Amino acid sequence: MHVFPMRAFLVPLVLLICHLGEAKNIPSEDESSHLQTALHFDIKSELRDLRDMMVLQRAELSHTMTELRDTKTEVEGLKTEISVMESRLMSSERQLEAMKTENAVFVTPAVLSRVTSTEREVEKLQRENAERPKVAFSTSLGKTGHLGQFNTATTVVYKNIFTNTGGHYNQATGIFTAPVRGVYHFSFTIGDFLQSTVMGLSLFKNEQQIIHSGEVGDHQQFRYASNAVILQLEVGDVIFMQLPANYRIYDDSNHRNTFNGILLFPV
Repeated sequence: MHVFPMRAFLVPLVLLICHLGEAKNIPSEDESSHLQTALHFDIKSELRDLRDMMVLQRAELSHTMTELRDTKTEVEGLKTEISVMESRLMSSERQLEAMKTENAVFVTPAVLSRVTSTEREVEKLQRENAERPKVAFSTSLGKTGHLGQFNTATTVVYKNIFTNTGGHYNQATGIFTAPVRGVYHFSFTIGDFLQSTVMGLSLFKNEQQIIHSGEVGDHQQFRYASNAVILQLEVGDVIFMQLPANYRIYDDSNHRNTFNGILLFPV
């Protein structure tokens, strides 16, 4: 809304009054009085309108000034935030450059050489591990009930297979055959309900008895025994468990009798 100066309204009004005074047909006294009254009323009305317009303009101007001050405050706040962000960015860039410098200092040719050597060693070990034979087995008699007593020594055939990595334990014969020259670990457990009986097993390498475990008695309860050995075997050597004559063992779903072996490392 535009503000018009009061002079723009008063000057034409005064000229109009003068022009009317100079007219040839001068009105009568009553007419002149009536005209003056009308002109006076018009002037007061115009003045009131101008006053109201100025009040409105002042109010609008005051509101506009307030908005400008608020906008200025917001702009100053944004400038402050931008300054803080720029400062943080510069700090981060300096830290990044410092880290680059530190890395450049620490990553020396000697360090790179050691890293390369370590990587070669890791690759070598990975190749050796990939080429190394994987040999391991774990078995049990399973739900056989009593095995024995027999008149002669008998090879024990463990039918239940937990693990047979490499397939070097023969489930049909109960015999393990060494696939490579190396050091192996073997273990076994035995169990039976002793009623004036004897339980026991022997571990054989080829035709040689290596270890034996057993127990005799009339305990009227379940008894256990176990043993283990580490052997160096040549390719083709066999390992098996033998039940001596007149001995017996017992197994069920609890897998009380087990036979295990694993290749520790080739030689």
